[in-house]
Amino acid sequence: MKFVGLYKNSQVFKIALGIAIVFVGYIASVFYTQMRSLDSSVSLIANATETQLELEKVLSIISIYETNLRSFIITKDDSYLKNRFLRKGEIESNLKRIDKLVANNPARIKDVKRLKELIDYRFELFRETLLLAKSKSPNSLILNAKLQESNEFTEAMKNFVYKTINAEGDKVKIHNSNHQFELQDSIISAFLLVILSLLILLLSFNKMNVDIDELKKANDELKFLNRSFNEAEKIAGFGHWKVNLVTNTYTFSDNFYRLLEVEPQSFSPSLESISQFIHPDDKEYVSDMHLQSLKTYKPTSIMFRFILPSGEMKYVMSVGSFVENSDGEMVKTGVNYDMTDQFKRTLELEENNRELKSINEELESFNNIVSHDLQEPLHKIQMFISRIEAKENDALSDQGKVYFSKIRTSANKMQTLLIDLVNYSRTIKGDKVFEETNLNELVLQVIDDLSSDIEEKKAKITVSDLPTVKVISFQIEQLFINLISNSLKYCKENVAAQISIFSEEIEEHEIRDNEKVSNDNFYKIVIKDNGIGFKQEYADKIFILFQRLETGAQYSGTGLGLAICKRIVENHNGFIQVTSEPNVGSEFSIFIPKKA
Repeated sequence: MKFVGLYKNSQVFKIALGIAIVFVGYIASVFYTQMRSLDSSVSLIANATETQLELEKVLSIISIYETNLRSFIITKDDSYLKNRFLRKGEIESNLKRIDKLVANNPARIKDVKRLKELIDYRFELFRETLLLAKSKSPNSLILNAKLQESNEFTEAMKNFVYKTINAEGDKVKIHNSNHQFELQDSIISAFLLVILSLLILLLSFNKMNVDIDELKKANDELKFLNRSFNEAEKIAGFGHWKVNLVTNTYTFSDNFYRLLEVEPQSFSPSLESISQFIHPDDKEYVSDMHLQSLKTYKPTSIMFRFILPSGEMKYVMSVGSFVENSDGEMVKTGVNYDMTDQFKRTLELEENNRELKSINEELESFNNIVSHDLQEPLHKIQMFISRIEAKENDALSDQGKVYFSKIRTSANKMQTLLIDLVNYSRTIKGDKVFEETNLNELVLQVIDDLSSDIEEKKAKITVSDLPTVKVISFQIEQLFINLISNSLKYCKENVAAQISIFSEEIEEHEIRDNEKVSNDNFYKIVIKDNGIGFKQEYADKIFILFQRLETGAQYSGTGLGLAICKRIVENHNGFIQVTSEPNVGSEFSIFIPKKA
């Protein structure tokens, strides 16, 4: 009753209302400041994110140039050097954008300046390498050294750029954290603002009808949702439309017009007005599908093309369905969204798939040639060599026997090479069926298959407990055959070969692509021998196709065996490493994931 008396006093009411309005004005100013701060946070986050993206683009362009240069060195195909090869125009555009983004950040300006110096030097390395590759008699050692220098410099540049990217990422995290705090404060301010506004309404319009008040709130919410939906259309790149089947009236959203590159509401919405934008080849199909759906009430999903006023062609997906409005009238509503980028990517994927299919067919053809067409005449050569040696050997001169022996050796080398090529192609294209495999049983079977070679070398092979792993069984069998054969081949003269095969724990220092591996994720299997070994600096070279460190007559081989091993391990998402010392022996470490 005391409150009612104060409320009826107009002077008291005016004072209370004035105080409330002042307080609301203060809260509103605080809220406005918070909104400005939020906007600033969003801008800073966007700036840092865009800086990261531009830096990633720079690295991507450097990688493309490096790939093209390596492809040219390997294939000598000038097509890799076309399209303004080694021009820095695109990178300079990225750097200009980065300069603008970091204009207010002295520390980042210094980083960008350093990045420009690194890029200049990287392009100098590109040019030096290209000149070496294009020379009439390129020195492979110098070229390889230059490529190695380029690789190391690229890695250093990547580390520098990723350090900058990570710094920008840390900045984004800080801004995000601040943004969250500011957002919470703004919510509280907004809440207080709403509460005080409601209090003023209660003081000012105490007798106002509750239904009208609820209607106003609903209307405000509807407007907010409408604005939100319009913004969502812009962000998502789609526009909505509807057609009332009773009144035959069409409605297009503002962003529907924007998809057509025209101003919102620049023409009256109708089927005829939109048809002028549809590609002539699609117009009849789209119109028939739409009109038929209006009769059957069946949802539609149509992909077609728009011809925009600029002449550009845009691929659009239009999806529509039927609902009843509040008046019980049937209305078809739908959305159109731009599929141009997705459609182009699909075309690119299809083209890539066709190319891959063609390459696979060529590989298959090559495999057939190697495994059948080439081996058939080789078998005949070896057969006639055996017959001549058996029946005509005494008729040959001593020199002829030497020549004939060389022919037989060359034919056998060729057969070994063909077999290795077939095995290598199997690791690339073969069926990759993973199955639980007991490596102890598999290795014992391999040892049994190689028993004659083992006896010839008087070798001793010890096998410790090996795990059961989910692998491609026939490939892992080939892996152990190649590694054991390699140890037997390169054993010391007059020294019995000692080969140990065992599983061991992974050490902390062991890494893969700069990432540590652990016993939780990988098995480590070791094949250790006491052979002739090699210098550790050649550890990576021995896994390259056709690379051999020992070329003496006593060491046969094609240079494919260890390349096959590397391919097999990579097929299992693992990796292989080797440590070696001349005249001491070699130790091959195979890392296979525990989960296939």
